[in-house]
Amino acid sequence: MKLFVFALIIASFFSGCTEMKPYNCDEPIYLSFDKLRSDYPAIKKPKKIGKAGKIYVYGDILLINEKNKGIHVVDNRVKETPIRKYFIEIPGNIDIAVKDGYLYADSFTDLVVLDIRDIDHIKLVDRKEEIFPYDIQQALNDKTIINHLCSRDESRGFIIGYK
Repeated sequence: MKLFVFALIIASFFSGCTEMKPYNCDEPIYLSFDKLRSDYPAIKKPKKIGKAGKIYVYGDILLINEKNKGIHVVDNRVKETPIRKYFIEIPGNIDIAVKDGYLYADSFTDLVVLDIRDIDHIKLVDRKEEIFPYDIQQALNDKTIINHLCSRDESRGFIIGYK
Protein backbone atom coordinates (compact mmCIF):
# COMPACT_ATOMS: atom_id res chain seq x y z
CA MET A 1 0.00 0.00 0.00
CA LYS A 2 2.84 2.41 0.84
CA LEU A 3 4.34 1.79 -2.59
CA PHE A 4 0.98 2.58 -4.23
CA VAL A 5 0.64 5.89 -2.30
CA PHE A 6 4.24 6.80 -3.14
CA ALA A 7 3.63 6.04 -6.85
CA LEU A 8 0.42 8.11 -6.76
CA ILE A 9 2.26 11.11 -5.25
CA ILE A 10 5.05 10.85 -7.82
CA ALA A 11 2.53 10.51 -10.68
CA SER A 12 0.56 13.57 -9.53
CA PHE A 13 3.79 15.56 -9.22
CA PHE A 14 4.88 14.77 -12.77
CA SER A 15 1.40 15.22 -14.24
CA GLY A 16 1.66 18.93 -13.39
CA CYS A 17 4.80 19.13 -15.52
CA THR A 18 3.07 17.82 -18.61
CA GLU A 19 0.63 20.72 -18.65
CA MET A 20 2.94 23.32 -20.12
CA LYS A 21 1.44 26.75 -20.54
CA PRO A 22 2.49 28.73 -23.64
CA TYR A 23 5.58 30.78 -22.89
CA ASN A 24 5.36 34.39 -23.99
CA CYS A 25 8.62 35.32 -25.58
CA ASP A 26 9.88 38.18 -27.68
CA GLU A 27 10.86 37.80 -31.32
CA PRO A 28 14.15 39.55 -32.16
CA ILE A 29 14.29 42.17 -34.89
CA TYR A 30 17.44 41.91 -36.96
CA LEU A 31 19.45 44.31 -39.07
CA SER A 32 21.32 42.22 -41.60
CA PHE A 33 25.08 42.53 -41.94
CA ASP A 34 24.68 43.47 -45.63
CA LYS A 35 22.09 46.19 -44.95
CA LEU A 36 24.19 47.71 -42.16
CA ARG A 37 27.24 47.85 -44.41
CA SER A 38 25.50 49.06 -47.56
CA ASP A 39 22.98 51.58 -46.18
CA TYR A 40 24.84 53.13 -43.26
CA PRO A 41 26.13 55.55 -42.21
CA ALA A 42 23.38 57.68 -43.73
CA ILE A 43 23.34 61.49 -43.64
CA LYS A 44 19.80 62.56 -42.80
CA LYS A 45 17.89 65.73 -41.97
CA PRO A 46 18.36 66.90 -38.40
CA LYS A 47 16.01 65.47 -35.86
CA LYS A 48 15.18 66.01 -32.23
CA ILE A 49 17.76 64.59 -29.86
CA GLY A 50 16.21 61.74 -27.92
CA LYS A 51 18.73 60.71 -25.30
CA ALA A 52 22.07 62.42 -25.67
CA GLY A 53 25.24 60.44 -25.09
CA LYS A 54 28.80 61.56 -25.60
CA ILE A 55 29.32 65.13 -26.86
CA TYR A 56 32.39 65.91 -28.94
CA VAL A 57 33.45 69.44 -29.91
CA TYR A 58 35.10 69.84 -33.31
CA GLY A 59 35.81 73.53 -33.92
CA ASP A 60 32.40 75.21 -33.95
CA ILE A 61 30.60 71.92 -34.50
CA LEU A 62 29.06 69.77 -31.79
CA LEU A 63 28.81 66.05 -32.46
CA ILE A 64 26.26 64.50 -30.11
CA ASN A 65 25.97 60.74 -29.94
CA GLU A 66 22.57 59.13 -29.47
CA LYS A 67 23.26 55.60 -28.29
CA ASN A 68 22.72 52.91 -30.95
CA LYS A 69 21.17 55.44 -33.35
CA GLY A 70 23.88 57.79 -34.58
CA ILE A 71 25.32 61.28 -34.30
CA HIS A 72 23.63 64.69 -34.28
CA VAL A 73 25.66 67.40 -36.01
CA VAL A 74 25.07 70.87 -34.55
CA ASP A 75 26.51 74.15 -35.87
CA ASN A 76 27.54 76.03 -32.74
CA ARG A 77 29.18 79.14 -34.27
CA VAL A 78 26.57 81.34 -32.62
CA LYS A 79 26.53 79.93 -29.10
CA GLU A 80 23.15 81.46 -28.25
CA THR A 81 21.42 79.84 -31.24
CA PRO A 82 22.93 76.47 -32.17
CA ILE A 83 21.59 75.04 -35.43
CA ARG A 84 20.93 71.34 -35.91
CA LYS A 85 22.50 70.52 -39.28
CA TYR A 86 22.33 66.77 -39.82
CA PHE A 87 21.78 63.44 -38.22
CA ILE A 88 24.30 60.77 -39.20
CA GLU A 89 22.40 57.52 -38.80
CA ILE A 90 24.77 54.80 -37.61
CA PRO A 91 23.01 51.80 -36.07
CA GLY A 92 24.93 50.37 -33.14
CA ASN A 93 26.91 53.54 -32.51
CA ILE A 94 28.05 53.99 -28.92
CA ASP A 95 31.24 56.01 -29.07
CA ILE A 96 32.89 58.63 -31.27
CA ALA A 97 36.25 60.35 -31.63
CA VAL A 98 37.65 62.98 -34.01
CA LYS A 99 41.19 63.44 -35.23
CA ASP A 100 42.50 65.62 -38.08
CA GLY A 101 39.02 66.16 -39.54
CA TYR A 102 37.99 62.51 -39.46
CA LEU A 103 35.18 61.18 -37.32
CA TYR A 104 35.67 57.65 -36.00
CA ALA A 105 32.54 55.84 -34.88
CA ASP A 106 31.64 52.31 -33.97
CA SER A 107 28.73 50.57 -35.64
CA PHE A 108 28.14 47.35 -33.72
CA THR A 109 31.29 45.39 -34.63
CA ASP A 110 32.55 47.76 -37.32
CA LEU A 111 34.61 50.95 -37.26
CA VAL A 112 33.47 53.66 -39.70
CA VAL A 113 35.56 56.67 -40.64
CA LEU A 114 33.88 59.82 -41.96
CA ASP A 115 35.53 62.89 -43.46
CA ILE A 116 33.97 65.87 -41.67
CA ARG A 117 36.43 68.56 -42.74
CA ASP A 118 33.63 70.09 -44.85
CA ILE A 119 30.63 69.66 -42.57
CA ASP A 120 28.22 70.25 -45.47
CA HIS A 121 29.76 67.37 -47.45
CA ILE A 122 30.27 64.56 -44.94
CA LYS A 123 31.41 61.36 -46.59
CA LEU A 124 32.36 57.85 -45.63
CA VAL A 125 36.04 57.18 -46.30
CA ASP A 126 36.53 53.78 -44.67
CA ARG A 127 34.82 50.91 -42.90
CA LYS A 128 36.72 48.23 -41.03
CA GLU A 129 34.54 45.20 -40.40
CA GLU A 130 34.60 42.99 -37.32
CA ILE A 131 36.91 45.22 -35.26
CA PHE A 132 34.87 45.12 -32.03
CA PRO A 133 33.23 42.18 -30.24
CA TYR A 134 29.46 41.89 -30.66
CA ASP A 135 27.33 42.48 -27.59
CA ILE A 136 24.04 40.75 -28.37
CA GLN A 137 22.26 42.93 -25.79
CA GLN A 138 23.71 46.25 -27.00
CA ALA A 139 20.70 47.67 -28.82
CA LEU A 140 18.02 46.27 -26.51
CA ASN A 141 16.33 48.81 -24.26
CA ASP A 142 15.72 46.30 -21.50
CA LYS A 143 18.89 44.32 -20.88
CA THR A 144 16.89 41.53 -19.21
CA ILE A 145 14.80 40.91 -22.33
CA ILE A 146 17.58 38.82 -23.88
CA ASN A 147 16.50 35.95 -21.61
CA HIS A 148 12.99 36.15 -23.05
CA LEU A 149 13.83 36.11 -26.74
CA CYS A 150 12.13 33.22 -28.56
CA SER A 151 15.29 32.42 -30.42
CA ARG A 152 18.57 33.96 -31.50
CA ASP A 153 20.17 33.45 -34.86
CA GLU A 154 23.38 35.49 -35.00
CA SER A 155 23.80 34.58 -38.67
CA ARG A 156 20.79 36.82 -39.49
CA GLY A 157 22.54 40.01 -38.38
CA PHE A 158 22.52 42.33 -35.40
CA ILE A 159 19.59 42.35 -32.97
CA ILE A 160 18.24 45.91 -32.91
CA GLY A 161 15.03 45.35 -30.97
CA TYR A 162 12.25 42.89 -30.35
CA LYS A 163 8.53 42.51 -31.00
